[in-house]
Amino acid sequence: MLLDRIRAARLPILLGSAALVVAAVRLPLWGMTLVSTQFPEGLRMVVYPNRIIGDINELNTLNHYIGMMPISDGFFTELRILPAAFLAIAALLAVAAVVRRAWSTALPLAAMGALAGYGGWSMVHRLYQFGHDLDPRAAIHIEPFSPPMLGFNQIAQFATWSYFSWGTFLPLVAGLLAAAVLVADLRAGRGTTAPAGATRGGTSPAAGLSVKPSSLAA
Repeated sequence: MLLDRIRAARLPILLGSAALVVAAVRLPLWGMTLVSTQFPEGLRMVVYPNRIIGDINELNTLNHYIGMMPISDGFFTELRILPAAFLAIAALLAVAAVVRRAWSTALPLAAMGALAGYGGWSMVHRLYQFGHDLDPRAAIHIEPFSPPMLGFNQIAQFATWSYFSWGTFLPLVAGLLAAAVLVADLRAGRGTTAPAGATRGGTSPAAGLSVKPSSLAA
């Protein structure tokens, strides 16, 4: 069965999952492209686990006109912990590959779930801040809004396209692989059986049989 094959390949699957998480440290998590009449070729912002790159100065200039706060690495305090969190999860996956117990596989999965939940909440919160904490003295007044985490959005003459990237996809794949290993571990744990011939009391059915010497003599 498939789960038996997964359990047999437990070591390379979990080590491969750890490698995917380590690789994600140097890959982009999320990106956004903005197109306007001033910049028809588009301005780009790409968020990595430890920094933000792209046309940041130009984006901040446009944001200034509508009263949005400037984009900077320092504003996103989450970026200070993400690389260490990714490496810690990768270490837990490597340990799980060696320990070969269901709880050791569940531990990095729980950490990944907690980090994903926190990251999703944090991103929604930050995008809300950018679209609602507007400077009333700005040259252009717009209604407060929440930039989308994914997909297309149009505000006045500004069109944006937001997307996730490989730094998000690789840990997701690692989590799915680790979840498959955990299911195989749990199934293997439930599938253990008692030795053949043993009963609930720990004795063999033949233990209650007796043979009389007289019958052997006959």
